[in-house]
Amino acid sequence: MKKIILLLMSIFLMSCAEEKSTKYSTDSGKVYLLITENTTEKELTKIASEFKTEKNIMVDFSESRFFKNGKIERLNLKVDCNDGFKGSTKSSVQDLETNNYGFVRNYSDANVPFSIGNISI
Repeated sequence: MKKIILLLMSIFLMSCAEEKSTKYSTDSGKVYLLITENTTEKELTKIASEFKTEKNIMVDFSESRFFKNGKIERLNLKVDCNDGFKGSTKSSVQDLETNNYGFVRNYSDANVPFSIGNISI
């Protein structure tokens, strides 16, 4: 019985410790970018290019700082959707450990068509 309980506790702890990852979508109705403490400069470069190509959205993170391992240290994000919606946000790696930062642009009939900063999807 003790072995079963220890096994279940181990599985639970491993699932809780799952590393948060960068998430984004260039879907036609709603686009978003969620940046975590594990987001890398390489990821953001690729994602910014996709947003520009697929949605004509400018994602500028050029004033952000990154650790030597490539992960984000300080976020300085500017977004221009080129349709009247734009904004900026900043956060430290400590902020990113507890919250996801980024933006959402909702093209459907939404109460909030654009949001930037602390984001949850």
